[in-house]
Amino acid sequence: MAAIHLSHAVGGNILLDFISAVTFATVLAVVSGLTLAGKSAISHDLYANVLRKGVNDKSQMKVSTYATIGLGILVILLGIIFEKQNVAFMVGLAFAIAASTNFPILLLSIYWKKITTSGVMIGGTAGLISCILLVILGPIVWVEILHNKQAIFPYKYPALFSMSITFIGIWFFLLEIIYYR
Repeated sequence: MAAIHLSHAVGGNILLDFISAVTFATVLAVVSGLTLAGKSAISHDLYANVLRKGVNDKSQMKVSTYATIGLGILVILLGIIFEKQNVAFMVGLAFAIAASTNFPILLLSIYWKKITTSGVMIGGTAGLISCILLVILGPIVWVEILHNKQAIFPYKYPALFSMSITFIGIWFFLLEIIYYR
């Protein structure tokens, strides 16, 4: 909103209208891109390659249509459920999850030759689960949303801890494979 208010203060209604139109177009582009990515992941990756190997294009298009409708309904329901949530917290949560899972895996896969697929799966899963649990046990969810007196985990953003769990999980599983094979 700061950019929109600034555009109105600097350029009046003309710049406000332009910035509002650009913002709206950007939101539509992001939503359509995420919908396209989600429906193609469901119809092509999950349905065509995992559940029903070697399906025809007609059935895959049907699943794609149903996936688009289902994702739209899911997003609307989640929007209604999280209507009163702080957007900055939600963005921080997304970054915490990305930092806990994607960053350690990408960094180690680029710079460490001994990384294994099993280590990535176990370490990434441990980082994801620990991040979600620490967010739930942290002050934002545990105190502000669930109305408990005191948070079990004292920090708002757990990425430092859950990212460390991912790194250690990948490393530990590699050592386990080396010593027990």
